[in-house]
Amino acid sequence: MIIRALEFKEFSDCQALLDMIDDRDFVFKYKHDLEIKFETMVGWFLKEKMEITSRAIPPQLDDGRKIDLLSLYIMVEKDGGYQSVTMDNLWPAIAKDLGFEYQDGDFIRIIYAMYLDVLVFYYKFKSVQKKAQDKEMLEQEETTMAGYGYDRSRKNKSADADLSPDDSATEHYALFTRNSWNGSWNIHKKRRRFNFSEARKAVDEANKSVMMKP
Repeated sequence: MIIRALEFKEFSDCQALLDMIDDRDFVFKYKHDLEIKFETMVGWFLKEKMEITSRAIPPQLDDGRKIDLLSLYIMVEKDGGYQSVTMDNLWPAIAKDLGFEYQDGDFIRIIYAMYLDVLVFYYKFKSVQKKAQDKEMLEQEETTMAGYGYDRSRKNKSADADLSPDDSATEHYALFTRNSWNGSWNIHKKRRRFNFSEARKAVDEANKSVMMKP
């Protein structure tokens, strides 16, 4: 009911939906409803914030196959974001996870850039901005309390920690695609650089092995 009732009138509504998507179990349970609402959000952002009305929602390949924008967003985020995915040449793997072919990777990259890149940048900017504002408010409160004898040595460091990367997170690496958005989410946090030639060689060898069996 919360998902279906959500309307997009301000960017804070987009933030609310993107915050929900951070909860993996929530996404698994309400994936269908979230897909529809995510597309509505992207359409609103393109029209209202970027003044673009010519892009189809959802985007499609030339053969009519639709691209699931929610799954695309989830997989790119788990692989470190647009720049990281591009530098590590992971677009072919993401294309495969979305149900397309390795060679569709560059097209998927363009779709992400056209539909999601600015939205994600704006969301992260707003999130950091809010954390900075919360930190400033906390410091002002502590300064006020210090005037009444409050011990500043007991300052809560949580605001600083929120603005710093989580260095304790363990990276897991996988070369080959899992052929599903949820498999991609569960298996790894960040894949190593994708080698298209190696992947094609593995597929050819697997096909050859199948053909040789009686």
